[in-house]
Amino acid sequence: MRALLLLMLAVLGAGWSAPSRAVTLIEQAQLTLALRGQAPAQAPQPQTVALPYDWDQRQGAVDGEARFAFDIPVADPAAPLALFVPRLGNSFRVLVNGQELARFGAFPPGPYDDASVAPQYFVLPASGSTAPHRVEVVIAAQAARQGGLSPVVVGSKAEVLPLYEDALFWHVSGGRFIAIVSGVLGALSLLVWLRQREPIYLYYGLGELLWSVQTARVLFTHVPLPWPWWGVLPLAAFQAAVPLLCRFALAVVGRDDTRLARLLGLMAWLAPVAAVLGIMVPLLWLMPLWRSLGLLAALAMMVVVVRVALRSAVLEHRVLGVAVVLVVLCGARDVWVMRTSPEAYAMVPWIRFAWVGFAITLAWVIAERMRKDARAMAAMNASLEAELAERNAALEASFAREREGEKARGALEERQRLTQDLHDGLGGQLVGLLQMTQQPGTALGDVALHLRDAVDQLKLTVDAMHGCEGDVASALGSVRYRLGPRLQAAGIELHWDVGPLPLMTGWSVRESHQTQMLLFEAFANLMAHAQATRASLGARLVPASTGEIIEIELRDNGRGFDAQAKFAGKGLTNMHTRAAALGGALTVRSQPGETSLRLRLPVPAATAAGK
Repeated sequence: MRALLLLMLAVLGAGWSAPSRAVTLIEQAQLTLALRGQAPAQAPQPQTVALPYDWDQRQGAVDGEARFAFDIPVADPAAPLALFVPRLGNSFRVLVNGQELARFGAFPPGPYDDASVAPQYFVLPASGSTAPHRVEVVIAAQAARQGGLSPVVVGSKAEVLPLYEDALFWHVSGGRFIAIVSGVLGALSLLVWLRQREPIYLYYGLGELLWSVQTARVLFTHVPLPWPWWGVLPLAAFQAAVPLLCRFALAVVGRDDTRLARLLGLMAWLAPVAAVLGIMVPLLWLMPLWRSLGLLAALAMMVVVVRVALRSAVLEHRVLGVAVVLVVLCGARDVWVMRTSPEAYAMVPWIRFAWVGFAITLAWVIAERMRKDARAMAAMNASLEAELAERNAALEASFAREREGEKARGALEERQRLTQDLHDGLGGQLVGLLQMTQQPGTALGDVALHLRDAVDQLKLTVDAMHGCEGDVASALGSVRYRLGPRLQAAGIELHWDVGPLPLMTGWSVRESHQTQMLLFEAFANLMAHAQATRASLGARLVPASTGEIIEIELRDNGRGFDAQAKFAGKGLTNMHTRAAALGGALTVRSQPGETSLRLRLPVPAATAAGK
């Protein structure tokens, strides 16, 4: 037994052996019990018991007090002695020679006080006598709260204080480190799960966070929740963390859809129920049974993972297999010691520290998996980008061919329209001239006049073919340039008032030619029939209820005509037809001394938006 306890102290970081340091290990004490709710028939008698004394194992689901008395030999009366108690609780009083040396908590224990989670250190003042010290340790324990007393280490301050500090480091500082590492890893994994929604990140994240909660139990002697809730929460967290992380390991090797995985999921859901029954009822036999069930499930998981790892060439599977074997063996060792060893109460679980390496290994597995996923995603993106670029190039080539074809078709259609216009307009005019020359008595002046019209019409057609599509101002300028000499020869003074005009989006050569021919016919009628001396042509952009319009107006001071009979002549009919083809409207008003022809062309919406 002494060898086992010294081994435990070495695990705590003591680093000493019995021959090298003159410390005394108290492993027996005189025990006097006082159980709550039980009135003894006679005064309780002290009995010799071995330490450690685990209240839950010895007394079961009963609260009470226990007084442990033992003697400490004094080698140097002038030197103080030190006591190191690895575990003591729930509440306690320490008396030396009948005088109280230290106290923690209330009797019975309060709901927020529990000293059993941290090692204790006491200094006994020098007695000045060689007589042994009579030490009494009185504890108040609650059922299921892990109260009791471990063996007591006695020696000089120089010998005992390092043992206490090492135990404090491994038990409290180590627990703090484990809680922080598990909490950070769990939180990061859950953040990844929120983005990717893969079950392995959920299993690992919840498992690590719950392990962090159960590890944080050793950090509080004044707990944040009252008993028994503070007992239920860490226990439920521990009992749920183990099956969750076992299921994570199965998911990594592709065995998440098995009966074992479903059993582990059920255990995680039932963990809070088992914790409530074990702590609050309390059913103390349920906790060892649950630990045994968890160990069997973990061993089954280990077998599955190791079998997959041995057959797999994936590095993550092999690393996971090694980590699983180590942590499951540590857990099996702890369960075995708790069930069979009398030193279990003072034991520091190996799994608490093995879990750090296990958690970091699992984090590496996740990181490696994410790295491979990222590389696969990058390769997929590169492949998709290459495929998309290839398709874009093919589409661009197809669109280019389509544009060229559309351009060629447009040019062909434009030539066909111009050919039709020349055939219907200039061709008909030339045929009429030919017939005039064949008639006897035809005046040469009339023939020359019609020839000038034909030549001007031909020139305007050529101008339209070379002009800017949709440029109304240029089309009007071509009419002025071609007909200006004839107007001057006819004695007609032309006043020109054309303001800035927008390009007509969607117009082609045909629309520009239609506009020119409409004005050509208007000027031809003016010169032939109006007997005017002055004319004016104005064009401007004006607002309208449906947008904007270009308004072109031709006025003269000629003799006028009957505007009510405007469709009687072929020329006016042609002008109305051309205006309708342009999507516009032609209005003619006439009276003696003034004739007005007004053409209103709607500006396309794209033109108005692009101004």
